[in-house]
Amino acid sequence: MAEDVKTEPKNRLKTAGIIVVCGLAGVVAVGLGLMLADALILYAHESSGGQPMLYVMEWAEPGESMVVPLTEQDFDQHPALAAVIRGEERNPTTWEWGYRDQRVIGGTKVSYRESKALHDAYGPGGERGLLEYEGAYYMVLTTWP
Repeated sequence: MAEDVKTEPKNRLKTAGIIVVCGLAGVVAVGLGLMLADALILYAHESSGGQPMLYVMEWAEPGESMVVPLTEQDFDQHPALAAVIRGEERNPTTWEWGYRDQRVIGGTKVSYRESKALHDAYGPGGERGLLEYEGAYYMVLTTWP
């Protein structure tokens, strides 16, 4: 009987240790599962066929819209915006397209992350105002989210 009394605390400690290790393994497994699910969802969005697009429209006059000046920091944060407004993706239509006071100046494919960043920064369809750069007024349109 004396031996049973001495081994009982060791068994309890061993059992508690096993329970703690199993709990930690479960937490790690759940965390890894969530990370894997996030990666799979992003992969499914990226490979679903339709890639988001960025279109930039130029306006002849700002009218009553709020005007937000574009800075170098904006172009550094959003290289697709710089490509459409400043350079290689710029391909303006004539002013007669649709309305005589606006025209599409270009568009390019962007990643889902960039599309969401542009959407968050400038709002849907110029909701936060027209963007001004070198005397011209622009509206950013994205096809996603």
